[in-house]
Amino acid sequence: MFTDKEQQLKGKLKNIITEFGFDGHIKQNVMDEFKSRNLSSLRASWVFTENLDLDTLSDAEEDIQFLFLFSLALNKALKEKDIDMLSDYKSYFTSVEISDWEDYKEEKESNDIYPIVFKNTTEIFPGYYQTSATAQYVEKLNKANKLIYNPNSQRGMKVTKKKIGISIDPKKVEEITTRMLDGEQFPDDLKFNILKTGEERFNYNPKTKILTIFEGSILNLLDGAHRNASNSVALSKNPELQFIWPIKISNFTEIKAHNFMVQIDRQTPIPKDVISIKDYSKNENLVLDKIIDSRGDLSNVTKDTDAFVKSDRGLVSKPIIAEAIKDNYNDQLDSAMQRDEIANWIVEFTNYLMGVYSEEFIVNPYETKKTSYINNLNMFYGYIAFSSILKDNNDWKEILKQKINSIDFSIDNPMWRDLGIIKENKIGKPTKNKLYKLFKEV
Repeated sequence: MFTDKEQQLKGKLKNIITEFGFDGHIKQNVMDEFKSRNLSSLRASWVFTENLDLDTLSDAEEDIQFLFLFSLALNKALKEKDIDMLSDYKSYFTSVEISDWEDYKEEKESNDIYPIVFKNTTEIFPGYYQTSATAQYVEKLNKANKLIYNPNSQRGMKVTKKKIGISIDPKKVEEITTRMLDGEQFPDDLKFNILKTGEERFNYNPKTKILTIFEGSILNLLDGAHRNASNSVALSKNPELQFIWPIKISNFTEIKAHNFMVQIDRQTPIPKDVISIKDYSKNENLVLDKIIDSRGDLSNVTKDTDAFVKSDRGLVSKPIIAEAIKDNYNDQLDSAMQRDEIANWIVEFTNYLMGVYSEEFIVNPYETKKTSYINNLNMFYGYIAFSSILKDNNDWKEILKQKINSIDFSIDNPMWRDLGIIKENKIGKPTKNKLYKLFKEV
């Protein structure tokens, strides 16, 4: 695959899934395409339900092949609906890949790894188990793509302008691999999570001490990405390696997994901005979650950290939106009804703002950033503050346009430097308060 086009294709697929992913016929046709090739359709279905983030696919051949076949299948499904949005999918792949995979079909039905069985398992408390597995069995799960990396339950993603991916330190992988091969690696716990979705199926028999996980369940790798990668490398060098991994297996929702992740942070620190948006005891984070779930224009440009913004993969970070909500709506967030109302209002307000100024926020945002601060990440502090004073105002749309049109957002305007806004640097409290004052003056 052309490496410079990998992220372009992933972004394009994500946009298509966002727009058409709820069409059951399209999803079914994609799954049927995989089945017709004697391939498991489960992984493809996870893309539609967002249980598999395309950004977590690596440059390994099996992942690139999956990306090709998924693109091919989705293009066919879209064509049946007279939708022409992915007909150029072949341009992202090399001629060799297209030749090898376009008519690819397993010679026989794939032997599925399900059910996944863990013997000698102890239930520590309901929904939390202690077991173990050989290095070979862990690799079997890994090769079958059953250990899914879930960014919402992990330490965040590695973000650069070229790529978004799992944050893996090659030196750490090499060190662990060497210790495993030399018999010096301490077998510390891997942590798996059977994601609680309401559709997971597993059974624990306390008499036989066997935990059985059935097809349809999503097994997230909650902690141990470096050890899992090292396990693969070590076995490639010594397939007969004798090594037993202790494994803790939970059955948590993403929110409960977030809380568990905080405990893991005591061993390996998680960036504070990632942790801050996972704390669901804070009302502003509950509102933020509803905004993100809305799939509105603000949701589409709001990312976990500033790193996404600085790499031109988003316009604002979740911590900024959450902080602005707390500063401007804190006395209106006590009940679930109030939080729903505020979230819906902010979605409506920002949809209109970004729709009216679509060139700056949607169509060509990163070119706009070169000359204007209108979509600068700090400006969203101002927009949330502005929304708070326009709430329940019948003329809010006209007032919004008048206000935005009255501000010179040019980066050459000395007002911004005087306020303390310099490029993509996140502002402190004094500058933030000045920005609030600017936008609240109507």
